[in-house]
Amino acid sequence: MSENEELKEEVLTGETADEDVKPCAPPEPVVSGNQHIEIISHNLLIKEGDEVKGSGVVLNLKNNAGKEIGKAVFSAVLYDAQSNIIDTVEESLKDFDKDGIRSFSISYSDPEADIKSYAVSVLRTVLTPDPEAVGSDKIEVVSHRILEADQCAGVKRSLEMEIKNICEKTLATAVLEANFYDGEGTLLDTVCHKEFEFKPQSICTFSIAPEKPEAEAFRTYKVSVRKAITTDFEKVQIKSHDMKPVNGDVEVSGVVKNVSDGKADAAVVTLFKDVKDEKIATRVIYIRDIEPGASKQFKFKFNVPEGEAVNSYIISVGSIAEEEVKAA
Repeated sequence: MSENEELKEEVLTGETADEDVKPCAPPEPVVSGNQHIEIISHNLLIKEGDEVKGSGVVLNLKNNAGKEIGKAVFSAVLYDAQSNIIDTVEESLKDFDKDGIRSFSISYSDPEADIKSYAVSVLRTVLTPDPEAVGSDKIEVVSHRILEADQCAGVKRSLEMEIKNICEKTLATAVLEANFYDGEGTLLDTVCHKEFEFKPQSICTFSIAPEKPEAEAFRTYKVSVRKAITTDFEKVQIKSHDMKPVNGDVEVSGVVKNVSDGKADAAVVTLFKDVKDEKIATRVIYIRDIEPGASKQFKFKFNVPEGEAVNSYIISVGSIAEEEVKAA
């Protein structure tokens, strides 16, 4: 055999070997959970249409965290028929209820891709913070819970609370602050709720709903007592008030109530403002000898200075100081 013939034989042998090589099969699909998420089952997501092509992964999951999962991030390595990696994508699942079971899809956006296998894992999970409601030395939190929305009745998702006055005196005003959060613990809205004339050892029930539209689907909350003012410091409250124009001037009227256990005097202070929200003047009227638990009406006329126009007013009530006023 000549040298040329040997070379030719080697080339032909090589070509024959290449023809016998078969493409690698894609790896077996695999999905791994973590301590919070159990994988019940998984399969390829098949595109709709004439061609049968894989376009992603469908997962059936169970929440084993013992509480709500605010967010779970999945990583999916996608393979074609030749075992080549098409891409690696991340998808997030949000607001996974405690002990819940959910179907979750990871889709791939390329319409030409034909996914034959995958390897999916949970990158991380964020657990939703527990709801929290804290009382004070004057107020005990008896219970608290989320009330689900009722769209047919026009009722928003809200927080229901039951509190008790555990001090020996009536609370003229109790102010509670509610912070609403999403499932990951991001603050969505803050709302204050007030209770008035909260008697000793009494219990009251109320609900607080977020005001911002983006907070309507809140997942958790924290409530605290901002203020609890006894009737020792707040004896009289304004129960209603109104302002109306009278021949170029304005008339202010309203009702005050003595919420304390003893007779009380009060001063009603009204600040008048113009269209630029700037002060025009302040007026004070005194209401004396209000019996415990009694209400009194008040009314006065404010003569608007020439060239001014009242656009709004701020009204408040306070006790009259007993101390003598001395010249400076």
